[in-house]
Amino acid sequence: MIEPTATVTPQFPVDIDRVRKHYDRLSFLYRMFWGEHLHHGYWNGGETAEQAQIQLMEQLAQRAEITRGAKVLDIGCGVGGSALWLADRFECDVTGMTISPVQAGMATKAATKAKARGLRGKVSFEVKDANRWQPQPASFDVVWVMESSEHFPDKKHFFERCAAALKPGGTLAVCAWLRRDGPMPPSEQELVGTIAEAMMSASLDSLSSYRDWMREAGLIVAAAEDITRHVEPTWAHCARIGSNPAVKFLVRFTGGPTRRFVKAFPLMQEAYASGAMAFGLFVARKPVAITR
Repeated sequence: MIEPTATVTPQFPVDIDRVRKHYDRLSFLYRMFWGEHLHHGYWNGGETAEQAQIQLMEQLAQRAEITRGAKVLDIGCGVGGSALWLADRFECDVTGMTISPVQAGMATKAATKAKARGLRGKVSFEVKDANRWQPQPASFDVVWVMESSEHFPDKKHFFERCAAALKPGGTLAVCAWLRRDGPMPPSEQELVGTIAEAMMSASLDSLSSYRDWMREAGLIVAAAEDITRHVEPTWAHCARIGSNPAVKFLVRFTGGPTRRFVKAFPLMQEAYASGAMAFGLFVARKPVAITR
C-alpha cells in the first residue's frame, strides 16, 4: 500500500504569455458557450448555469458585506461579468483587471451596452498582470478575486499586495480552486498536476494555506469555507459543453494546449468527486487603524 505523502504543494511552470494568449484566443468561445460569467456556479437544486453563477457571486458578496457605493477592484475580471454585476447591484465603482487585451475590449463593449440600459454604477477595465501589480496603498474598499489566483505562483505576496490595496476596514473576497487539505497519495498528486498543467495553474493550494497567507498579510479571516458540493455540478455542465458537436469541431482546429484544456473537464469532475480538489470561499478584512 502506498501511503499518502505530505509534500510541499507542487509548483507548475506557467508561462504568463501563454495564459494571455489562451484568454485572447478563447474568450469569444467562452462568452458564446458559457456566458458572461467565466466562473463556477453555486447550485442548491435545479438552477440553470447562469442562475448558479449569479448565486456564487451573491454568496461571496453577502459574506463580504459589500456596501453601496464601494470602490471595488476585480482582479482577473474576465469579460466583465462580475464587475458589471457588482456595479449594478451595489452601485459600485468597479475597476476590472485582466491580463488579456481581448477580454478588456470585450468587457468595455459590454459596459457600454450596460450603461445604455441604465447601469447603476461605474466600471472601467485595464490590462495588467496581477503578478506584477503594485497597488496604490489604501485605494479600495473591496478586492474581489473570482477564480484568478490559481494562475499566480506567489500567492503569499499577492495577498500581501491585496492587503496593501485595501483601505482600513476593507474586505478581500476570494473564490478559488483548491487541492485537498493535508497529505495526498501519489495518484491524487498526479491527477491534480495534470489538471493544473491543462488549466495553466501555477499551483493549486489548500484551504488552510489560503487562510494562513491572508492572516500573514495582516488580514482578519472572517470566512474560509469549503463549498465544493455546491459548485461541482459546474463540471457536468462543462462536460456537456465539451461534447457539443460545434465545440468538438472547433477544438479540432486549435492547438495542443486548448485540446488539453477541454480534455481536463472530466478530470475536474473526478478530482472533486474523490476529494483531491476542493473549492473555497474566503473573506478577510483589513483591521481599522486605532488612533490615539
